[in-house]
Formats: sequence, structure tokens, C-alpha cells
Amino acid sequence: MSKLLIRNESTKIWIVEDNTGDLMLLQEILIDLNFKSKNIRDFSTLSDVQKALEMECPDVLLLDLFLPGSQGIETYSTIKERADCCPVIILSGLANMETALDSVKMGAQDYLIKDELNDEIINKMINYAIERYANINELKRSEEKYKLLFRSIPQPILMLDEQTNVLELNDASKKLLNIQEFQPGDSYLSFFSEQFTKEEVMLGLSGDTRKLLKLNFPDDTTRYIEQSSVRDKINLENRLLVTLVDRTEIIENQMNRNRIIHETLDDERNRFSRELHDGLAQYLVVLNLNLQMLKGIDSTVDEGIEKCLETVQTSTSMVRSISYNLSPPDIEKGLIPALYSFFNRIQNVNNIKFSLHVDADLEVVDFSSFDEYSLFRIIQEFINNSIKYSGCDEIRCALGVKSNKFIISIGDNGKGFDMNKVTKGLGLNNMTQRAFAAGFKLELLSSIGEGTNLHMKSEFNLNF
Repeated sequence: MSKLLIRNESTKIWIVEDNTGDLMLLQEILIDLNFKSKNIRDFSTLSDVQKALEMECPDVLLLDLFLPGSQGIETYSTIKERADCCPVIILSGLANMETALDSVKMGAQDYLIKDELNDEIINKMINYAIERYANINELKRSEEKYKLLFRSIPQPILMLDEQTNVLELNDASKKLLNIQEFQPGDSYLSFFSEQFTKEEVMLGLSGDTRKLLKLNFPDDTTRYIEQSSVRDKINLENRLLVTLVDRTEIIENQMNRNRIIHETLDDERNRFSRELHDGLAQYLVVLNLNLQMLKGIDSTVDEGIEKCLETVQTSTSMVRSISYNLSPPDIEKGLIPALYSFFNRIQNVNNIKFSLHVDADLEVVDFSSFDEYSLFRIIQEFINNSIKYSGCDEIRCALGVKSNKFIISIGDNGKGFDMNKVTKGLGLNNMTQRAFAAGFKLELLSSIGEGTNLHMKSEFNLNF
């Protein structure tokens, strides 16, 4: 005797069929297949089987869809709510095959055509239905275990599809991103309010690279989150596994440390500037006056005095220029006035042409919330580097507005450099740190023979 026929001895089968002839034929076939009559139970109405299902559950339920008081797909919909504990096989006539197929789509295991009943088909279908149902349940249990494990991981993790819609996310992600409500299929980008941040998110996802995101929440708190992603294929479908790490404490400590360093450097620059202006510059002024007094006493030394005077005057100009660059007094008037003054002072330096363009829209912008000093220092640092190293004869700077963001672009037409071969020096690190602290994204672009360009874009919107 085959294994299936041996297992049939203990299999409980319930038949829901109001046609006596079809019921008797089916019972005979089942008994021939070694199903025990004591384990075969029949019902003629839907209400009877519903009551029975409240007490126990069979191994398989054979269901006719057309019963007294219930017709078609409605029959399966009703029984599905109670018969979730066992596989359901639909008993169908040839005329009702479409309805039977609809029931299978809704969750029934299979369907039997009454006019085609035979021992082999029924035996295989019942046993296969039991096996499939067991496998489905095991899969469901595995999925539940996976979801429980996924949800309980302390690291914020999200699973996205190719369109960056969220398939799953754990509790840690909800807490970190301050997500109040979530439905599978929600866009990952919908969790981020600012367009700038959304652009950074997509850049990170498209390149599977780490991205540091700055998130501003309605309660005026700010978090710095590191996003990393990896692509994987599940059932031949591309998936993105995104992990998030809260770097807020580290970044804020780093920013505070950098702020202290920059403040200390700025204080030292200001002190040194005052020392030059009030000390050395004044001595040079006195020296210039004394030399002026010596002129005419002895004609033989006048020529030497004139040369000394030229040297003193040149030194005085240099000291004042250094003093200004160390601590520009015009910055107190605001970023744009300070830049105009700075560009006027450096015109004709080393035969370099300087140009500054400021959009008219910026004239009505409130700059009081900006870190104007840091922005000025970044531009100044770039220009000083260009003058020293680029070999350029033109430096351009433009300040404007794009998509309600503050844009700063500055570039030279110098020899450029290979960005893959040049490591970040102190100057570039200072510019990057200042930009980050000021709420700007900084991008430096250069290539050999093509000059160097610096672009900055505010993370926040301008207030007009």
C-alpha cells in the first residue's frame, strides 16, 4: 500500500454538498482510497458547517459553492473566515469553473470538476492540498519570525523596492525618523521634508554610498543621520536594504570642537590684526615721518631716503592688507558689502581680473540668520589658494538664488588639478567644516587645464 493511502486512514474530510447523488459518489471514492468513513463528515448547508468549525477543524474541506441560502463566490468568502484552519477544495460543475477559479485566486487550494471525478485525481488533489497548506503555513510562520526579528533589531533598517517605496521598516526606524503613521508602499522620500535632503537621499541610494543627512523636525530639533544602502535580489526583484545610524552626538561634538577651533583661530587673527594695525603699522608710520624729516638735510643721501620711503610705504600697505585679510572690518556690515569691499581691494593683484556678481533678489534677503563670517572666510580661502597655486588670470564669484536656495559659485581659469591625486589639505578641510556648520553643501570641482570651481548650496530656504 502506498504512503498516501496509509496516511488517508487518519485524514479527516468534511464535505459541504447539498446534492445527494454527488455526495454519495464522492464518499464511495474516498472510502475506496482508504479514507475511513468515521473521518468523513458531510453538511448540506453553510450554516451547519460554520457551527461545526467553531468546535473543530478537519484536515481538508470539500466545498460546493452553490448551497441553499448561499451562491457562488459569496459561499467561499463566508467560509474563508471560519475555515482558515484547513485547506479548502472547491467542488464545481463545468458551468461554474470561472467561479471556482475566482475562489482559488482568493485562497482556495484547488478545485474539482464533479463530472471528472476519479480515484487518482481525488487522491492526489486532497493530499497535495494538505501538503501545500502545510507548506504555506510554515512559510507564514517563517515570515512572522523574520518580521519579528526584523522589527526587534535595534539598528534602524528599511527594505525598499526599486521605486524607493518602503516595503518594511522596523520600530527603530520609526523612532529615529519620527514616523507617526506608516503604510507599506509609502515613499521613503516622504519621510524627509526638505528638498535638499531628498536629493542627498537619492544620491546615496543611487550609488549605494554612505550619506550624512541633516534632518530638521517640527519641534526644532536636528538630527544627523548616516544612511547606507546595499542592493539585493529577492525572488528576482531588486530590493534596497537601507540602514540608518544616528550620528547626532558625534557630529554635534565635532561641530562644537570645530566651532571652538575656528573661534580661537578667528580670535587669534583678530588679535594679530590689531597688533599689526596698532603696533607695527604705527611704527612704520612714525618711521615714514622721520624719514620725511631727513629729506633736504643732505642732498647726497636724499636718493637713499627716497628708496627707504618707498620701502616703508610698500611695507605699510602690505601690513594694512594683511591686517584687513585677517579681520575684515566690513564683515560687520554684512556678507555682500564685505565681499564688494574685498573684491575692490584685491583688484589688479598679480594681474588677475576679479569679478563679483550678486543677484538683485538677494537685496531683499534677511541675512541675519546666516553665518556670514564663515561664508566670507570660505570665499576668501578659495581666492587666496587660487592666487597662490592656480596660475590663473581670472577669478569669478556669483551669489544667487535657485529654487529658493542660496547659491554661491566661485571659480578660476587656472591650471586645475587631478582631484583623485590630491588629498584634502587644511584649507579645504576648513572650508568644508565651515560650510557644513553654516548649513551649506560644498562641492569642489577641478580637472587639469580646466580650472577649479567651488559650488555651495544652502540646505535651508531663503527668507524674503
